[in-house]
Amino acid sequence: MCASLGSILVLPVPRRSSVRSVVVVGAGVIGLSCALVLSERGWSVTVISRDDVGSASVDGSASVAAASLWAPTLVERSERVRQWAYVTLAELRRIAAAEPEAGIREQAALTLGEAAWTPDPWMRGFGGPVRDARADELPVGYGAGAVSVVPLIDTARYLPWLHARCRRSEVEVVHRDARSPADAAPDLMHGTPVVIAAGFGSGALVDDPSLTSVRGQIVRMTNPGLTRTVMVRDGALGPLFVVPRFDDVVIGGPSQAESSDIGFDEGLERDLVTRARAIAPALDDATVLGRAVGLRPVRPTVRVERERIGETDVVHCYGHGGAGYALSWGTAVAAADLVEQIG
Repeated sequence: MCASLGSILVLPVPRRSSVRSVVVVGAGVIGLSCALVLSERGWSVTVISRDDVGSASVDGSASVAAASLWAPTLVERSERVRQWAYVTLAELRRIAAAEPEAGIREQAALTLGEAAWTPDPWMRGFGGPVRDARADELPVGYGAGAVSVVPLIDTARYLPWLHARCRRSEVEVVHRDARSPADAAPDLMHGTPVVIAAGFGSGALVDDPSLTSVRGQIVRMTNPGLTRTVMVRDGALGPLFVVPRFDDVVIGGPSQAESSDIGFDEGLERDLVTRARAIAPALDDATVLGRAVGLRPVRPTVRVERERIGETDVVHCYGHGGAGYALSWGTAVAAADLVEQIG
């Protein structure tokens, strides 16, 4: 049975009589979620971040470049992932109701494709019902679509909210590079466990060749009044997503497998904007506000497990693919449980 402690969904566990230290490597959505859950459980948490924490333009950060809708994409479809997704979905909805400044809201999404939409059995039970789109909801060139309502996590608001929550929970954030688990906690006492939650960067830290990157590029534009997400699976305009958020519209689409290039592609941006305007003509007068490139950390399975590396107890929490926000609280709780077992 899960319970809410403060603003974080955690499993009820006894608080320790003496504070123990833990290091979390990574300050994206996964690392900060792990840090917050551990802090709420009574651990003294230090987060190691290679990048400037809180920056809105960290090159290569999937957390910063995400739109982000709740969607378990580019990730294994297993029962444990379903459970992590359930836990996260419930917590995101609880946060949306309790803390509107976190930047979460329920938002309608229209998914378009050349073929008729069919229900995905793995997605059973998530959110509200999905219905076929009406003819008057379909743009020119598309004869089939589906409408659903899922949480929108506006990363431009949610990440700063997570950082602020960590500060209030006395999580210490250190801006430096770590090249190995042992290097992550050189100044702490022997036996300090280390949580590896650095997204795509986790692979180099623990020598995991199964972790690959899928490149994504987005452009942020002014919002002319759009209120519904449009996702195009295929056809002349796909793949494409147009996600209106609180203060902007995020446009993206192609997933470029096996690419770790964080350089900006101007031609791809022009193509994305052109296709987005074809699907949402209201964007014709919108202007570009910013852009980002992110590397989604893809792995055959999400790695949430314990390992002893040299003299360091390590808990892995990475490989979430395109589902970092969708699995964040579920995997943070699972990782915290593993940290609790060390000793």
